Amino acid sequence: MKVALIQMDSTRSRQENERKALKWMEQSAKQGADVICLSESFVYWGKEREQRNCRLADIEKYQDFARENQVNLVLGSVSLKVENSDKTTNTCFVIDRNGKIVHRYDKKYMYQVNKPDLQIDETEKTISRKNEWNF
Repeated sequence: MKVALIQMDSTRSRQENERKALKWMEQSAKQGADVICLSESFVYWGKEREQRNCRLADIEKYQDFARENQVNLVLGSVSLKVENSDKTTNTCFVIDRNGKIVHRYDKKYMYQVNKPDLQIDETEKTISRKNEWNF
């Protein structure tokens, strides 16, 4: 199995990062990669931090790519806007070669941050886990 790891940088805009990621994904697919893994926050490592939030519709281009190139994708993580809410999640998607999202992981145990649009999961389960870890 061939795996391609694509690391993004912080010098691009979101649109440039998406173009860059798709270009490198295309090169990796042509070289026979079975799985392509993108870095955490690969979409928004740029200057336009206010444009970092994605919606599920934004993931469709990656589903199309996987299907058209018959490759599996791991989208490191994206800041996913929760529909009809002001919340976002730090979400990783695994997309199979048919373009289907086969796994989605929402990070549950977040570190403390000072960002008004990033909500910490405060369910009973996570609060008890935080207490175990002395957060």
